Amino acid sequence: PPTVHLSKDINQLCEEWEESNLLVVNSRGIPVKYWGEFYKKGKGVKTAAWDALRVEWGNWKFIAEERQRYPDNTSFWRAFSDENSKIFSYQQILNRLAEHRVSAAARDAKDARDFFGGNLNHPLARGAFCYTKGGRAYLSSKDDAVAKKWREL
Repeated sequence: PPTVHLSKDINQLCEEWEESNLLVVNSRGIPVKYWGEFYKKGKGVKTAAWDALRVEWGNWKFIAEERQRYPDNTSFWRAFSDENSKIFSYQQILNRLAEHRVSAAARDAKDARDFFGGNLNHPLARGAFCYTKGGRAYLSSKDDAVAKKWREL
């Protein structure tokens, strides 16, 4: 992978996410959002290349996808600034997004539990919250797992 750290320039990250020449294959630029597919599925590509970038790319994905929810950079930065209009650092943005994911999961898991009267094994759930591990059946209990299954229903 290119040795670029888009965490240092979030505006550039968001631009390169959809259209980029940082990685060029057969004279075509590969947008950053597709790097994961490219490196995970590429023939002859050492997995160490993707392993070196995977976590950072995942963080870029969280930020770029959040930026896409706003009409422009100004709106995004307004949402990710403090009360004195000082823009958040890369890590502060990641922390805020993680907090949002946790609270959304808690809310959605509560909705699922409320809908099924506190019984995620309810017949109407049709086993949606069940999973198998080591040949044994289990019922999801963690908010993030319950929320994910709830969103899939």
